[in-house]
Amino acid sequence: MVFDTPDVSKQRDYLAASGFALVAGGVPFVESERHRLIASVYGGIGKDLDRFSTFRLPGRPTGYEWESLALPMLQGVAFNELYPRTYGIAHLDYRYEALFFMYPYIRASYGRVDYARFQPNGSIYYTREPMPVLAGGLITGAPWNSQIEINYSYNFGIFRDHRGGPPEPGGQGFFVFWAREFEK
Repeated sequence: MVFDTPDVSKQRDYLAASGFALVAGGVPFVESERHRLIASVYGGIGKDLDRFSTFRLPGRPTGYEWESLALPMLQGVAFNELYPRTYGIAHLDYRYEALFFMYPYIRASYGRVDYARFQPNGSIYYTREPMPVLAGGLITGAPWNSQIEINYSYNFGIFRDHRGGPPEPGGQGFFVFWAREFEK
């Protein structure tokens, strides 16, 4: 079991804090507004967390567009794969406005996440390892007030058991994400 056996007398209360900051602007020494840099940082720390109160780090937004900026994301991991007690993540995005409705982008990320690792013998331990990520994609407008995002990412720090062998670092993700705005 990932989380310790609950002790009601000790785990009646828990402490968790998280935050994020985001800055967007132009590319230095480039006069065009079609080139944008977006930097963001996310962090969280918790004490006495259990499976209900712990943080969740998805590999992509969960479809709630209005929360997507505030949600910490670590690309190249599965949906809600990581349940850390502490985390710190930084992203640097470059976006280019190729057309008024089409934005190719690249992203470099770095994360330090305290998460559970499962060993082949069934034992579990917590580790905090670096997780650098490179990603790229395209966001474009689509018919019916919608948008489509195509994204590929490679996480160099997440461990995967490729073909049933021992866990090795490196995991990738490929997503096609369609979102539509419905009018009232």
